Amino acid sequence: MKPHEGRKRRWGDRYDGFRVRNLDPMGLVVPYIMPKKYDSWVLFEASIELTKTEKFIREMRKTEFPTLTLYHIIFAALSRAMVDVPEMNRFVKNCRIYSRNHIKAAMVVMKGMRKDSERTIITPEFECDDALRDFVEKIDKLTGAIDKNVKVREDKNKNSFDVLEVALSSVPSVLLKCFVGLMMFLDNHGLMPKAVNRLSPFHSSFFITNMGSIGLDAVYHHIYEFGTLSLFTSIGKKEVRYEPDGKGTVRRRVYVKMQTVVDERTTDGHIYALGFKAMKRYIMNPELLLSPPENIVFDVIDKKNVKGS
Repeated sequence: MKPHEGRKRRWGDRYDGFRVRNLDPMGLVVPYIMPKKYDSWVLFEASIELTKTEKFIREMRKTEFPTLTLYHIIFAALSRAMVDVPEMNRFVKNCRIYSRNHIKAAMVVMKGMRKDSERTIITPEFECDDALRDFVEKIDKLTGAIDKNVKVREDKNKNSFDVLEVALSSVPSVLLKCFVGLMMFLDNHGLMPKAVNRLSPFHSSFFITNMGSIGLDAVYHHIYEFGTLSLFTSIGKKEVRYEPDGKGTVRRRVYVKMQTVVDERTTDGHIYALGFKAMKRYIMNPELLLSPPENIVFDVIDKKNVKGS
């Protein structure tokens, strides 16, 4: 099931989202005051305990999910948070706010850890009723196809975005600039070719980068002006702390820092707070992800009930 599944497009909607029509006056005006994403960044930081999560991962690797990693948990937790708080899955284009009609993620995957290693990007799409097994299978299908022993140009299994990147990298700079400018214009008016939108990581619900995998702390990563991305999360390296519990016993606990940049025009801080609390709850209690969500919440975007919504 997808967000807004079964809803009919109306005048003013886009093929990748439906226009939010029940905004308060501030929600209507702010995109015109801050027409660019770099005007409207808001930064969130969270320190999340992983002690229980790591135990869960170890146990699941022995049974149902031999490839399970923290990546899978965070992808699932963020996607499930967008099901619980669908306002997080909005974007702004041409000073108008839209509710996305799909859940799509993006992540850079290194083809090795050498200095000359190249990068590729995976863009898995998820359903509102996906459970942890679905997340693991969809992500592993994409990462498993990556050949880390060859360059992107030589990879026979390169994904669609890699094919486009390789093609564009061979185009003269003047033509490349014109192509990107044309795509930005078309995207701004909801006319970008669907094929480009579908394979583009810049048109995702959220983007994740794992700085901890290279031994660094989380960073605040920009959200791209090109595309519809409104949320970028960075994962830092794990930190071990020894803390007293309520009984005075010192316990070993594991934490990870996550730093996120969002586009504040899409919704208000209270909504984002609810969303990040949900994400944190799922990461700390990953057993909640084993089953599909009990209740799927749909983004309310009309002033009143509209036929077909």
